[in-house]
Amino acid sequence: MRVKPLAGRFLALAGMLLIALNLRTAVSSLSPIIPFIREDFELSVLAVSFLGMLPPLGFALSGLIAPIITRRIGLEAALLTLLATIMLGSLIRALSGDWSLLSVGTMLALIGMGMGNVLLPVVVRKYFPDRIGSMTALYLVIVSIGAFSPPLIAVPVAEALSWRVSLGQWGLVALIASIPWLFALRQNRVEEPVVTQALTIPINVRHVKIWKSPTAMAMVVIWAVSALNGYANFAWLPQILMDESGSTPAEAGILLALYAAMGIPAALSMPVLAVRFPNQAPLIYLSGMLFFIGYGGLIFFPGWWSWVWVLLAGLGPILFPLNLALFNLRTKSQETLLRISGFAQGFGYLAAALGPLVLGVLHELTGNWTSSLWFLFLTAIPAMLAGTVIAKQRSIDEELELRT
Repeated sequence: MRVKPLAGRFLALAGMLLIALNLRTAVSSLSPIIPFIREDFELSVLAVSFLGMLPPLGFALSGLIAPIITRRIGLEAALLTLLATIMLGSLIRALSGDWSLLSVGTMLALIGMGMGNVLLPVVVRKYFPDRIGSMTALYLVIVSIGAFSPPLIAVPVAEALSWRVSLGQWGLVALIASIPWLFALRQNRVEEPVVTQALTIPINVRHVKIWKSPTAMAMVVIWAVSALNGYANFAWLPQILMDESGSTPAEAGILLALYAAMGIPAALSMPVLAVRFPNQAPLIYLSGMLFFIGYGGLIFFPGWWSWVWVLLAGLGPILFPLNLALFNLRTKSQETLLRISGFAQGFGYLAAALGPLVLGVLHELTGNWTSSLWFLFLTAIPAMLAGTVIAKQRSIDEELELRT
């Protein structure tokens, strides 16, 4: 195991954390300022629902694009490419005069951020092969900070300057993040085999019928539930709180930030607990209970207590870092790990894209958000059923061997 020189590792650490800070800004910066955008041009409920569908779709698409680009131009150049894409998308969003341009800019920014989701693990593998666990936890924490910071800033900036500045400012964060990688690019002209190996799926993996494994299908369900809840709330939670709880736009933005901030304790605790306990099912059941209590509170007791319900619902997606740990814990080979990672994330993000749309349609049909909250409440059930499969403590490889 070859370790990079200290200077190169410090540069990569700074660059990695700055990229991590960018990976959710386009997701959480938009919904708090929808009322400001509507003052300039029309945005229907379905139009907002479509914007809410873009994050998981963009992330799914970037999962296909990132390996191709990286194999052609190298890791550091690919990182600069994703940052440039975020900058361009942020600029288009800030200058948009209608829903279509706003959608194009949002999609571009999200594709860049999705590339970061794919490539940051490769950065860890290349620069910190002796610190994979700690560095992964560290950048996940920074991703969470990048998710809850924009809602805190978005409304005050929109009120003081404009919604265009509020959206465009995140391009500056991407610009700053590119500085370490400009220096790193000069020092890394030749790619190392470890990077190519990390991005290449062996041919024989394509023939593994991964869906025959109950554990693999349980992981797909867990990922889908976590992602669907996350992106549905990023799209609609501020509006739900304003309509149902009487929150102001600024208060709703703060509560969305609280929801996103719950990713920090999850990122710090779930990988450790998953490794410590051989049976991870109780953690999945805990997530389901948090969903039940959080959404139940918003349905039956909205108002001043909303911050408590948002906090509990925000802890529900502990499923996300838990599932990342399960990818490693329930596979015995690198090939199976690569396969289940792509399979679970691909179908999980497709399911997540339906979340914002379903919430918007239910609101249009009923005229309130109660049915939408009930929908999110019920999504905890399939996750808990998947927990009963995880409780059997079997590896995907073992299950596939039994079915061949």
